[in-house]
Amino acid sequence: MGIHKLRRALAGACLLVLVGCSSPAPGFPVAAETSVTSEVSTSSPAPSTGAPSTTRPSVQRPAPINLSQVDICQVVAALPRRKFGLDDDRPPLGGRSLLFPGSLDCSASGIDTNASMLAVAVTNRDAPSYVDSANVTAKTDGVAAGYPMTVLTPRNPDTCIAVVDVHDGQMLYVSYGTPKSGTRPVQPQPQLCGTVAEIATAAVGLMR
Repeated sequence: MGIHKLRRALAGACLLVLVGCSSPAPGFPVAAETSVTSEVSTSSPAPSTGAPSTTRPSVQRPAPINLSQVDICQVVAALPRRKFGLDDDRPPLGGRSLLFPGSLDCSASGIDTNASMLAVAVTNRDAPSYVDSANVTAKTDGVAAGYPMTVLTPRNPDTCIAVVDVHDGQMLYVSYGTPKSGTRPVQPQPQLCGTVAEIATAAVGLMR
């Protein structure tokens, strides 16, 4: 399967598992900076709230990161991709996001490892409302390089998603998974979720 097909497969999987999808620094952080603090399981879709609520409490962040000023493909290219099972002998692929129209994304894949990731610098959707509307089996709160992160466990076992609240009205979206379902090697979903949290943490560390 070609790189473009891998990217389309991952994007398609995300469209199926999340309600919100259709509408939608120096150095690397150490592993300890990725921490999980709580988990909320969901048995039915949460209602989409549409526009961000004006009554939400303020978010505690080290400093706002304006994603409209971030080249998301430069961030993905600077990641230790081989550590995450992604090929680093070719540049990642960037373009306009299908999941979040109006935002830019970037993808990378590992042919031999059957792995693929997608990062989106979402400039027109806030993290809290997106997480609230996500139709997933679990939502696990944590921290990525000091920023609030939620790991979303989709019903599709071949992928996992991390959403990082980096700025009011903006968020970093990262998905990681097995684009060719039913083929080997296959990573269990808990492992995918652990890896996507590491990728999100490293990406935020580069943008700080």
